[in-house]
Amino acid sequence: MASLDDHRRRTTDLPPATTEYFAPELATIDSYLETVPPTIDTAAGDAAVGPIHTIPWFYVADLTGWRGGTLARLLAAERDAVCYELSAGAADALPALWSLIDESGDGPVVLHLELQGEGGRIVRTLREALRRGYEHVPDGWDEPVRGEPANFHVVFTDTDPSKRLSVPLPAATTPTTGAVLSYAPRRSMLPERPDGTTVLSDPPALHDREAELEGFLLAALAGYGDDDARQQYVDNAVEILSITHSLIGKRDLLFDVSPRLALKYGSLLDRLSVGATTERLGQDVLGQVPQSPGSEDIRATLRDLLPK
Repeated sequence: MASLDDHRRRTTDLPPATTEYFAPELATIDSYLETVPPTIDTAAGDAAVGPIHTIPWFYVADLTGWRGGTLARLLAAERDAVCYELSAGAADALPALWSLIDESGDGPVVLHLELQGEGGRIVRTLREALRRGYEHVPDGWDEPVRGEPANFHVVFTDTDPSKRLSVPLPAATTPTTGAVLSYAPRRSMLPERPDGTTVLSDPPALHDREAELEGFLLAALAGYGDDDARQQYVDNAVEILSITHSLIGKRDLLFDVSPRLALKYGSLLDRLSVGATTERLGQDVLGQVPQSPGSEDIRATLRDLLPK
């Protein structure tokens, strides 16, 4: 069977600072995976419980997809596995999924997938694949699919997580029914029935959160620009993100959402000045403030407050 297209494959060579930043999540994942047996009996799962059964899976309340995607890449690096990202809306999503299932027969595979509601064709296909024990030949293929469920790790990112999963979730300590890693910056982001959900500790207080964010950005951006430019950019980035999230009432998301944009523009320090990178970051962050008639005052205030 042909291997999956390279454009779906994600690199796993992330900087050590990223591993440190996600240490609590990685520890939770590792403690669960230690309980997963080398081989899983596909007949042991219960398809009525949770979005997936019998395979090692994680549910990450994320909002941007950055946390879930990064965790998937870090997990793949730890497991010496390949990491793929699959869009549920892609025309060839199902053939790509079957290719990944087939690849799991040769070794660990990590799939990052954003949920599109509780169901969706990817989730339904995974259930069906497990029910059949991966013994299925998609139409037009000449070879049967043969995978190993214990090798197929799925990281579900949910960018609209509040009350998304209304079905009971399987216990995180039961290897044959799947696992849940639910990092919820807000309590409202927990599923309605968080049974078995592994909830990490709440993010640190705002001051400590800013300090952790600053330390992470400085370490992750090492090598971009000189020391003074990098420090000035990171100071500006933390200020922009802190002001924005505080003003729109989402300070609890600062620790979780912000790094994606700050890293994106910080990586341009070798080509652009601190002022230019700061301006681009500010415009991007401002553009993500909800656009509504009632938000114009907030947007005007942010334009005045954000560093130039």
